[in-house]
Amino acid sequence: NIAKERGEKCPTKVTNQVFRYAKKAGASYINKPKMR
Repeated sequence: NIAKERGEKCPTKVTNQVFRYAKKAGASYINKPKMR
């Protein structure tokens, strides 16, 4: 869930870290904040 909060801000640096974490949890919900 931490990745979701960070995904909303969508910082370029954090995006990479979040993407890795999202892959473990399933990059399904990460697509929503990324589209925003």
